[in-house]
Amino acid sequence: MLWTVKYGGLSGCRSTYQYLVDMAKLARKDGVIKGMLLHQGESNTGDKQWPDKVKGIYENLTQDLNLKPEKVPLLAGEVVNADENGACASMNKIIDELPKTIPNSHVISSAGCAARPPDHLHFTPAGYRELGKRYAETMLPLLGYKNTGPE
Repeated sequence: MLWTVKYGGLSGCRSTYQYLVDMAKLARKDGVIKGMLLHQGESNTGDKQWPDKVKGIYENLTQDLNLKPEKVPLLAGEVVNADENGACASMNKIIDELPKTIPNSHVISSAGCAARPPDHLHFTPAGYRELGKRYAETMLPLLGYKNTGPE
């Protein structure tokens, strides 16, 4: 199973990291963790240390969950691209550096994914669907499935 947890909106005394670990353990009851998805938000824009911070979390998660990093790819999506006047599009250059820091990571391009004009921070439903398709097109071959083309 591909495992993803959205940060944000957490309350109570558990830390966000502990929440991630707890959710991964819960997911494991129904299957095997085959990868991790990360979609960067608006925070940290311009933070050149971001790839190292992500690496630290990724290494902690793989260790705490007893996962082999070479078997658990990390897929990281770009924020709204410059071609859609993305308010944080400059972050994509930093996100694109992630595979230099985490060898088993893959960046999912947001180029051409439609954005909502009011804020240029969020994708339209069609933009999210396209980005999701790109996540799948990247992950399926990593799981051993052949890309047979559209749909």
